[in-house]
Amino acid sequence: MRNMILRLIIAAFMLAGFSTASMAALAPQYQRANEMNAVITAVTETLSPYQPITKIIYQKDDQYLVVAGNCTITAKIVALPAKSGLVGSKQFNVQLGKQRCKK
Repeated sequence: MRNMILRLIIAAFMLAGFSTASMAALAPQYQRANEMNAVITAVTETLSPYQPITKIIYQKDDQYLVVAGNCTITAKIVALPAKSGLVGSKQFNVQLGKQRCKK
């Protein structure tokens, strides 16, 4: 009986330990907001100041299309590897595609 209780306690602790990593990520709406802010910053630093951003279009997971004046640029979210033993929101960089402008 004592051995059975001990096994249940150990199983409960193990289950709790495995579930904490998944609960540490940001909620989807906050993760998307972080990604969009990073995309805005990256594109703003790249484009001419005469081409203000007018639209950001979510195309698919980790990819956005940014419209600025008569130009478009694709922004991809590139996930960084998680550090061992640490949990938290997704760490990433923004990789910009080639800027395309209509004449």
